[in-house]
Amino acid sequence: MSGGRVTCVLLVSVAIAVIGGSFQYGYNISVVNAPAKIIQEYFFEGESCDVNGTSIVQQNNATDYTSSYANDSVKTTCEIVLTPAELLIWSVTVSIYTVGGMFGAFMTGILVGIFGRKYALLAMNFLSISGAIMMACSKPADSIALLIIPRFMLGVYAGLATGVVPMYIGEISPKQYRGAVMALNQLLITVGLLAGQVLSLTEIIGTPELWNLLLAFTCVPSLIELAVLPFCPESPRCLLIDKKDEDAARDALKRLRGTSDVEAEIDEMKNEASADSAESQMSVLQILRDRTIRWQIYTVCVIQIGQPLTGINAVFFYLNTILETAQVDPDSRNYISVGVGVYNVLLTIVSVSVIEKAGRKPLLFWGWAVATGSHVLLTLSLSLLHVSPAMQYISIVSVFIFITGFAIGPGPICWILTAEMFRQSARPAALSLGCGLNWFFNVVVALVFPFMQRFMNQYVFLVFLIVSAVVTAYIGMVVEETKNQTFQEISRKFERRNGVKVDLEEEEEMKPLK
Repeated sequence: MSGGRVTCVLLVSVAIAVIGGSFQYGYNISVVNAPAKIIQEYFFEGESCDVNGTSIVQQNNATDYTSSYANDSVKTTCEIVLTPAELLIWSVTVSIYTVGGMFGAFMTGILVGIFGRKYALLAMNFLSISGAIMMACSKPADSIALLIIPRFMLGVYAGLATGVVPMYIGEISPKQYRGAVMALNQLLITVGLLAGQVLSLTEIIGTPELWNLLLAFTCVPSLIELAVLPFCPESPRCLLIDKKDEDAARDALKRLRGTSDVEAEIDEMKNEASADSAESQMSVLQILRDRTIRWQIYTVCVIQIGQPLTGINAVFFYLNTILETAQVDPDSRNYISVGVGVYNVLLTIVSVSVIEKAGRKPLLFWGWAVATGSHVLLTLSLSLLHVSPAMQYISIVSVFIFITGFAIGPGPICWILTAEMFRQSARPAALSLGCGLNWFFNVVVALVFPFMQRFMNQYVFLVFLIVSAVVTAYIGMVVEETKNQTFQEISRKFERRNGVKVDLEEEEEMKPLK
């Protein structure tokens, strides 16, 4: 029997996919944060400067968009305030990455329909490498357009990666390891976030001389992927079910499993291909209209909208505000952010290590439940800041509790479930839909949260609390466990909920092959 071994070919294929795709997604989110002031100082002139130690910028609530420098002899601080036009340009430079991600996510189904899984991953690297070259040239060309355009291109790349990478690594993995393998997608996102934070320290390459090379570093994983991935196998499911090439699928499966005894998995794929024989690859509109996958679609919408609406980005934003309130030295905040990044990576490793024992549903449920509880604690501590200074530290603890819940549950498992719940013909469109919704609501949170914070003050996290509580209840009542099951077995579970009559003879065929 096949399916039990983790081979070198499988490890290399998964590693290259997540390094090339998932790592860059995380890296390009964090890499612009620390050197932002350096980049702004290079491109913008600003409109005013205060040398008396009182920051005009702080009075204008624009501390995120200033450039600071110290005069060693005078010991005063000068801060450049961006003009409204400059502020708009910088805001576009940062946020256009997320807009590109939304576009890329909705293009996932089209790309894999044209190229397949492996060659879609290879084709995507054109965006990454082209974008890196443009960013490297932005400084000598003195052109911020050479930052804005590639940031959009890298966003499209990241949006595609959130769909294609989980699809590829999920389809090549044995079912008993599929969850742990797919959780590596989220792990490399967090590693990419951490790498961006570390490399952007002024002690490394986050300097006025090297910031353009820091941004261009994103092409390195793409070059590695282009060098190695062509020698890795295509997804056997894609070859057999989509391309109808059973011999190529068998050869790919033999390489991935390290044995010639792969007929059990081939038969399972044939059963799925037979069930999908009347359907070509479905579009997003088709899956939205298909009543046989109605509850899978509901679940994708709930978890992929719920993930950004847990407030993960808002919580990270507020962590900086808390550190500022605690009068933490500005130079130390980058190192504290790195510490938070390390904590996030370690907890994601924990999730990877326990997912096949604990299962998807328990981790997802308890992860969201912890996030809900942390919002309660955070709201209470912020409301009582005037009562005791100790509440400030409780609010910091609640942030770390939130990160704990997010990292073991919603962070990695939303992507896993989205890829696992659908048959082959619906999977690309389902990932396009789920990833697109995730990116869209990340944009919404980024745009709306500053206004929420202004009008709701310490009660701003009540919105995220309510959303998290609703998602937790939905998971407990509706979501099916998918651990150690074939894709079609998972579909069968939802078919019962969808009210689809299951033929008993077909049910027998779907029992695990011994």
